[in-house]
Amino acid sequence: MSTGKPAKILKTIKENETTTTVVLDVEDERFSSFSPGQFATIRIMENGEWSRPHPFTISGAPGEKLQMTIKGNGHFTSELIPSLTGASKIQCAGPFGAFCKDIAYREEVVMVAGGVGITPFLSVLRHFRKTGAKNTCTLFWCNKTFADAFAASELEEIATHINLTVIHVLSRETNPNMYYEDDKPHIRFEKGHFSRDTLARHIHSTTASFYLCGPSAMQQTVLDELTAYGIAPDAVEKEAFVYNGA
Repeated sequence: MSTGKPAKILKTIKENETTTTVVLDVEDERFSSFSPGQFATIRIMENGEWSRPHPFTISGAPGEKLQMTIKGNGHFTSELIPSLTGASKIQCAGPFGAFCKDIAYREEVVMVAGGVGITPFLSVLRHFRKTGAKNTCTLFWCNKTFADAFAASELEEIATHINLTVIHVLSRETNPNMYYEDDKPHIRFEKGHFSRDTLARHIHSTTASFYLCGPSAMQQTVLDELTAYGIAPDAVEKEAFVYNGA
């Protein structure tokens, strides 16, 4: 795999206690025409040595400065990423992958995200917002609490411009008022975990195009529930959120 091109950190954004967005300027024209759903790799110079490449989904829309939204899990993502500055030495390679490749051409789209698995869908929806897409889109975002949904306000704004409904599926939210948002018709809340019943309350078709991104255990649970609802697992486009090499 390519070691990547030099990149400059333009800014870092602390999304919440565990998640950081990095915005980069990369000396590689290929990033000017990436597709929503693709990923890139980052290497950081630390103590005079380059790290191995770490993959992260691109969370911004095509045509904007490259950005990736990264959840802390280990030294690289919890310590190095949040501490990046304009003086940091960094290399970036990509774009790679083909997740959501044809999503713009799907009339009805259902996206299911687990935690930071929202990132490819953020890229898609930011792109749809810019292009005025006419697709019918439903996003199920599964988190422990609403505080984990770092892009909730932006998604609410996007839903006022395109045909998007966002369902926050919250497994540990204790605020009872969270589930009564009658003044926001495109924002909904569900208690517990994603299930066939959750799906049935918001989706009335088995012919929509389904996309899934999140941790492997969460994905299997969602696929089991989709199957029970009548969606064949091989009809769901999945992003494993696990990097296995080039």
